[in-house]
Amino acid sequence: MKKSIIFGVSLLSISLYGSEIMYSSSVKNLFETSDSTTRKGRLLPTSEVKILEKKGNRVKIEMEGFMKSGVSTAIYFVKGKRILVAGISKSGNFDIKKISSSKDENAVVWEKVVLTAYTKNSNLTKDLDSLYSNAKELFKNNCSICHPAHPVNEFTANQWPSMFKAMVNRTAIQKQDRYLVTQYLQKHAKDMKGE
Repeated sequence: MKKSIIFGVSLLSISLYGSEIMYSSSVKNLFETSDSTTRKGRLLPTSEVKILEKKGNRVKIEMEGFMKSGVSTAIYFVKGKRILVAGISKSGNFDIKKISSSKDENAVVWEKVVLTAYTKNSNLTKDLDSLYSNAKELFKNNCSICHPAHPVNEFTANQWPSMFKAMVNRTAIQKQDRYLVTQYLQKHAKDMKGE
């Protein structure tokens, strides 16, 4: 009887989190197993993850993205643009499944992949819009002190990181929020319409 109750509670907790879509609200460490202590990757803010199960203070997650063929240390939001979803250590041994392969407009081969990893069950939200609103306010309130703020659609997704990095040290944007703002700018860039 006791075993069946424990099994039922375990099954219920897995089903409560199973396939739930969440978004990272900060840079988060990625681990290979539920009890690993060594970080083997990092998940960036606004990245979509599917919660597969919860174990203690960790969650097993799955994320989709694109890897440039031959490069196994970065997963990108879309092919051909440097919008990071996750960075992976060269020594990382994650479960990465290849879904498909295609070329971008420059004939570079990209593989659509699904990565499975573990992370702490914190700084995850269902509300992507509030993350973007927060980033938009940080950008608007800090990047218009010296000059009018650039429109978000003024630069491409690949141009925004260097533009933002060149100016961010002159602002009050905290280090932990810089990736959030960069992700917002890149995902709303002039070449990201409909992505």
